Amino acid sequence: MGTLAVDRTSDRRRSIRIKRSALLQNKIDDIDRPSIKIAETRDELEQAFSLVYQSYLKLGYLREPNPFKISLSIYHILPETVVFVFKSYLRVICTLTQVFDSKLFGLPMDALYREQLDSLRNENRQLVEISALATSEETRWQNLFMYLCRAMFCYAMYQNVNDLCIMVNPKHVEFYKRIFLFEDLGPEKYYPNVRAPAVALRLNLDDILGKLKDTYCSLDFDSNLYSFFYRITNNQVTASNGEHSLVKNERMMDTDTVRYFFVQKTNVLEQATPEQREYIESIYPNLH
Repeated sequence: MGTLAVDRTSDRRRSIRIKRSALLQNKIDDIDRPSIKIAETRDELEQAFSLVYQSYLKLGYLREPNPFKISLSIYHILPETVVFVFKSYLRVICTLTQVFDSKLFGLPMDALYREQLDSLRNENRQLVEISALATSEETRWQNLFMYLCRAMFCYAMYQNVNDLCIMVNPKHVEFYKRIFLFEDLGPEKYYPNVRAPAVALRLNLDDILGKLKDTYCSLDFDSNLYSFFYRITNNQVTASNGEHSLVKNERMMDTDTVRYFFVQKTNVLEQATPEQREYIESIYPNLH
């Protein structure tokens, strides 16, 4: 079979898969005042952290139940970290977190894939990691994560990010590679934090526009991810902050909120290195 025939077969399978999973179908008619935004309030953050906890607990990713029923990491204390939420009026029903790379904190993936990430850093590429993706069980069939992925994708492009990095369970690798066009970054390894295997993937944003266009523009509209991500015409889901929602996220939590999440409800700060603690105290001088 020639290369062209193989490509056409691959495109057809990709199109069928998107149609069967109805990834691009609008399924939000029964959601009360749907909106997508960056979490800002303590309530929005707590709902997002709680949703991740519930999802991870059900999947068996948590070592032991948390009495406060929230899941977060040291990276959530950083002002640059972005927690995206999909809301049904006041209720968070889907969330994902975008962590920006830094010299002092790095990325969560460094625990397993430091060598691969350093190779990208040595090329002066700006990296972000996608993590803490969770959807409420009753709305999982509505593909809300596609809308959050689009918001995250647009935000990363706006911030001139070069690479989106992610660790996924091996059973999800084909989906991310075939549908979103992620590429291999690192081999399968066991990730003790979630007690499951993981594979590192990377999406090169420098040329993703061309790749999406080449891959999807010949397909039907209902399976065209290029149109979905770049030609946004659906006005039913709006960013509650309007165009300003793409302004770089540097809205720090107030000290009381930081104390609430990182001192009263978790022991996350105990995992920080002395240098990291010094930095945290420099931006939250009254935390102690």
